[in-house]
Amino acid sequence: MRAKPRLLALDMDGTLLDSRKQVSPRTLSAVRELTGRGVVVALSTGRGLAEIADYSRELAFLTHASLDSGGLVYDLRARRAIHRSSIPREELVACLDAAEAEGAMTHLATCSLSVVQRGLIRRCAEFNVGVYRSMFERNYTEVDDLRSYALEHADEVVKVDIHHHDAAGRDRSRKALEAKTELVLADAEVGSLECTPQGVSKASGLQRLCELLDVPIELAVAVGDDDNDLAVLHAAGTAVAMGNANERVRAACDLVVADCDHDGIVEVIERLF
Repeated sequence: MRAKPRLLALDMDGTLLDSRKQVSPRTLSAVRELTGRGVVVALSTGRGLAEIADYSRELAFLTHASLDSGGLVYDLRARRAIHRSSIPREELVACLDAAEAEGAMTHLATCSLSVVQRGLIRRCAEFNVGVYRSMFERNYTEVDDLRSYALEHADEVVKVDIHHHDAAGRDRSRKALEAKTELVLADAEVGSLECTPQGVSKASGLQRLCELLDVPIELAVAVGDDDNDLAVLHAAGTAVAMGNANERVRAACDLVVADCDHDGIVEVIERLF
């Protein structure tokens, strides 16, 4: 008989969160009940600390998270970093150059802040991330010169998001960065490119959590919906696609459940735990 899974790794946007960027009451109750049974539920998200702040109260029962696509592994209860991986300075400059060439919106994630160029939040719909505007306005730090900030805080940057006007722009940035860097690049949203240091992904974040919590990764279940989840879905013992997942994610998974607006996470818990 196959051992029961001991860890549930949840992506947030399009997975734990519905299309309104909320956790439904039914999903919240099921996740809370699961942790009460001794199963570890960990966030496995591209969001950083500033970007999960809106959920800190309702998800206060969670203890661990892989944030910034594995760039920051975090103890939520103790409010401390367990591990962080900074982007090398020269590769950070390459990200800034690629974004500038496309007129893109760049987001820098540090261990505590989400930083953007002043004035771009009000234009975020142009970069296909308008659904996040209210969150950006509440939780992001705006600076007058993002390049100067990045160079002054280069050792603190664990992830760069480049939000493009379209997917074609993202493809050009990807090619430019693949030629100049060894960064891990993952597509997200309509035209966003997530950039993390070499060897760092949601998969490496899950691996660190499993080692920390003494859980074999074969007993971890990962759930996601987009290309930036592919690495962790391949790494986990069981991979689950949300009903709203793209075809690449569906093809990589063992199971497909209901979409994020119809409590797919509840189905995961009922079927696997």
